[in-house]
Amino acid sequence: MIKGVIFDLDNTIYNYDMCHEYAMKKLGGYACQKYKLNLEQFAKAFAEAKHYVKKRLGNTGASHNRMLYMQRFLEIIGEKPAVEAIALYNLYWNAMFENMRTFDYVIPFMEQLKKSKIMIGILTDLTAHIQHKKLAHMGLSEYVDIMVTSEEAGREKPSEAVFELIIKKSGVLPWELLMIGDSYEKDIKGAENVGMNAMLFEMDKKDSMMAKVLEYIDGRESKGQI
Repeated sequence: MIKGVIFDLDNTIYNYDMCHEYAMKKLGGYACQKYKLNLEQFAKAFAEAKHYVKKRLGNTGASHNRMLYMQRFLEIIGEKPAVEAIALYNLYWNAMFENMRTFDYVIPFMEQLKKSKIMIGILTDLTAHIQHKKLAHMGLSEYVDIMVTSEEAGREKPSEAVFELIIKKSGVLPWELLMIGDSYEKDIKGAENVGMNAMLFEMDKKDSMMAKVLEYIDGRESKGQI
């Protein structure tokens, strides 16, 4: 019996790629005008900054911290981070939130899970502060019972440590949880490696996601599977 459904957040609950692309265009436009750069120079410096942060911090939630990206970007182009880093950080995230909306299936699905008394969890890479802001912005906070970020776990998916923490918080057995995510390597294999059930979220099939998952849950219950 499935007692909890655990969702990935980015590109499973909402379209991260679209929001990020828009935010980077806004950031690039501002940076090019402010610091007299062309788009190629901006892209090169920002990519170098991101690579630097990820190389230093490795497979951790902090490696996604946009403030660190902005700080290193400004250092690379010869500007003072203490003066501009917060402005760039806020510009990026404000732009992200402008277009951030749940996929149509999400809220009706979560409401159905609540009616069925099935626990709802979020298991996501990135930092806790930003991921909680996303949930609040999209009106999902009230639906979510438990949450684990890679920042809290100290490792990123598909590390077993991340999945083991969400299992511990859930208070149920691994095979009583269903993981839904868009990454086969991170979400599906990661969940299956610790004994959880898993289902791949496919963007082009998102409209049928709720029916597919509920059919899966009902099928397991009717067969008496746990």
